[in-house]
Amino acid sequence: MIKKVLALMLVLSSVFLCGCDNSKRIDKAVIIECIIVDKSDYKFIYISDEEKSETVKIEEESLEKALKTLKTEHKPEIVLSKLELIAFAENVESEKYYSALQYIKNNYAVSPSVYTAVCSNDILKLLDEPKTLEKCTEQIMILEKKDTDISSTLLKMNNNLNKSKKSLLYLPHISKNNGVTGEKVEIMIKK
Repeated sequence: MIKKVLALMLVLSSVFLCGCDNSKRIDKAVIIECIIVDKSDYKFIYISDEEKSETVKIEEESLEKALKTLKTEHKPEIVLSKLELIAFAENVESEKYYSALQYIKNNYAVSPSVYTAVCSNDILKLLDEPKTLEKCTEQIMILEKKDTDISSTLLKMNNNLNKSKKSLLYLPHISKNNGVTGEKVEIMIKK
């Protein structure tokens, strides 16, 4: 009898002591679809609780500080596993390209096929609309098929930065000319 009570107590205590201390709750997470890197700020387009896109603008000098601010001011958990596009504004200094990509690569689990592009101001204003994001990725894929030198994904951009001594990259440039169109643009990256 004592053995049965003792066994029951052990089973019950193990149920209460074992829990999900290190779990990540999806309802408390910011699931980011797109990061917009501008000259003086960062914008994060994320999926809200209602499964629609919302945008948060944070004025910081680096992506690292912007993500920390997002984490403290909005939601404690940031998820980049659904990231589709990192869009750089046309006026961004070249140091921001490298620092943003290195920070994401070293601190978050992201797909190496996340698209990267330089976008016109017209496109940046419309990126929170799902159709615009979809059209941008379509144009990037079309450019990628036409020209293999284009660093259209995080993986290609990282590989080209690592093997290139000049740090010269060719990125897709997405603009709005009679619809969403793309072309190749040359960027000199400072490491």
